[in-house]
Amino acid sequence: MSQLVGKRITLGVTGSIAAYKAADLTSQLIKYGAEVQVIMTHGATKFISPLTLQVLSRRPVGVDIWDEGKNSVPSHIEMADTSDLLIVAPLTAHVMAEFAHGLAPDLLTSVYLATQGPVLLCPAMNGKMYHHPATQANLKTLRGRGHAIVDPAEGMLACGYEGVGKLAPVEEIVSRTLAILG
Repeated sequence: MSQLVGKRITLGVTGSIAAYKAADLTSQLIKYGAEVQVIMTHGATKFISPLTLQVLSRRPVGVDIWDEGKNSVPSHIEMADTSDLLIVAPLTAHVMAEFAHGLAPDLLTSVYLATQGPVLLCPAMNGKMYHHPATQANLKTLRGRGHAIVDPAEGMLACGYEGVGKLAPVEEIVSRTLAILG
């Protein structure tokens, strides 16, 4: 399980109930040998602690763009420059819209705008939100930029609805990661 040795992955985690799955995803990527840098939106910290992901990744977790390091290069630029792949799992409708429209109000969106390499997006949200024309237009825009998308799974959603919107299984996200970086 060393197919990702020497690969640097930036994992963005947004404010979805599915954020807890970032712990398993981080662990799986580490098992494959990747170095994982986690970035969380403030919303994501309401669902899972940065400390959990810091322990699993063995690296400090980025949350606030204003907590820039002491380097001469801003940390969001350095993260983008040194990453072989940006994965965002889960990706909320809100952050998806920010990506599609080039908005950068926080650390994750700033890293996204500075990223020149491959991007893997894994949406997770209520099915009504996922099927909304605005969300579908944003997905089309992001696909048009060449980003890989792991479509959400169907099943019982946290809100009680049944349908599409669940974060894809971690195994599927890891498989796409291996295909991109392998």
